[in-house]
Amino acid sequence: MAELSPAQRTAGTARIVLVAGFLCAIEAMWRGSVARIVMAAALLVFGGGLLIFAKHAD
Repeated sequence: MAELSPAQRTAGTARIVLVAGFLCAIEAMWRGSVARIVMAAALLVFGGGLLIFAKHAD
């Protein structure tokens, strides 16, 4: 099996964080919780930042 570069590992982690943030956002909107929406937005911003960082590092 081929070794993944650090940028590829970071991109994989970023995708997982983005999916988690998206799922949290859907659940937060379903329940109508503002605090959960803010937390989901923070996850989405963090995941997006990681993905951009990984793309520039590659």
